[in-house]
Amino acid sequence: MMEGSLSQILLIPLLSTLTGAFVAYLLGVRSSSIGRRAAYIERQLSEFYSPLAAYRMRIRAKGELRSRISELADQNWKRICTRHSKTNVPFYDNEDHLEQHFAPYKRIVEYDNQQFRQELFPLYRKMLEIFTEKYWLADPDTRQYYQVYLDFVELWERYLSESLPVEVLRNIQDDKDKLKPFFDHLEERMEKLRQELKDEKFFRYR
Repeated sequence: MMEGSLSQILLIPLLSTLTGAFVAYLLGVRSSSIGRRAAYIERQLSEFYSPLAAYRMRIRAKGELRSRISELADQNWKRICTRHSKTNVPFYDNEDHLEQHFAPYKRIVEYDNQQFRQELFPLYRKMLEIFTEKYWLADPDTRQYYQVYLDFVELWERYLSESLPVEVLRNIQDDKDKLKPFFDHLEERMEKLRQELKDEKFFRYR
């Protein structure tokens, strides 16, 4: 009886030690898994979703400013036309006079076209490059937008290189509408991943 009791007494600390070691192992595995997941999300955000969303934000901000300027210019041009129509010599009957007044508004259009070619469309190209090179960092529901986005960029590439008739270009406007779900998705996915990363780090260091 003494030997049996002694064995039980010795076995209890051993079991406690083994149990503690096993629990520590599980916690270590869990912590390592969380750490790897957090590192992967950080790469997704820094190398894929954040750059794409940032480029899109810049394009959208420029577009909104361009729309406001265009609207104000149109309103002002109409006021000029109305004011001169009340005079004895309407300025639109004189080509030189018309050109003089219209020149600043014409330059607005020229500036917008130049800006699109030299600044905005290159951002679309960069987004496609990131989408292609960092495709492995995209979540499955993001990858479904690749073909739609590639088609949009390719159509504009052809048009800007004068390899696409303007009649075909008119259909590209519809393709822009097709991109909206993709751009909305980028914003939503970025915010979701940021929250997930925050939660991952919380559970890792708690």
